[in-house]
Amino acid sequence: MPEHKPIQDPKKFTEKDYQKFEYILLSENTSQEQLEEIVMLLAHLPTKQAQEILKKFKRSERAEEVPWLDVAMQEGQMHYVWPQNEQEERDLKALKLYHEKNDRIIEMMGEKDGREYQLERYQIELDALQALETEDLSPAEREDLKYRIMALKDLMGMEKSKLEEVTHDIELEEKINRKIKESIRTERYKNLESWDISGFHFDGEAWLEEN
Repeated sequence: MPEHKPIQDPKKFTEKDYQKFEYILLSENTSQEQLEEIVMLLAHLPTKQAQEILKKFKRSERAEEVPWLDVAMQEGQMHYVWPQNEQEERDLKALKLYHEKNDRIIEMMGEKDGREYQLERYQIELDALQALETEDLSPAEREDLKYRIMALKDLMGMEKSKLEEVTHDIELEEKINRKIKESIRTERYKNLESWDISGFHFDGEAWLEEN
């Protein structure tokens, strides 16, 4: 492994530099030492281009020649995400909140699907009970059927109420989350997925998760 490098200044690198790095990494004629040197540099260059080049190299046949590549990519992603000022720190917190709320919305959508499915089951059963009312039943059976239908209608009413509630919650959370996403001003954060920032944690975050 080459010597560890400090964080690189993105302003010192041009598009031609990135093209050169990519060409050398993907070339059959590049030595293992050169591969490791460029991977180490890109891991400490906090730009999207650097991360994309490392991803391309990861898919190449020569990626196995850099055994610590995955660690370097994780470190590179961390450097890319790391906030440089108060605005970026605020935006990263907003991005984490956005993804947490997204997960919650997905959970609620699953609940919504489940309640819709249950209502359909109730309706099928109610149709069967009401169809049975036209049959020749004993007084005891007819009385039992009457209470079954009443109970089932009550269950359907409660389920419909819960479905309306979760539908309302989903719609509201989606509107709130849209505003949170719109508030993020740091350009490099706007399209990051939850797994892109999973390794970054703020002070107090662990406490919040435990309480």
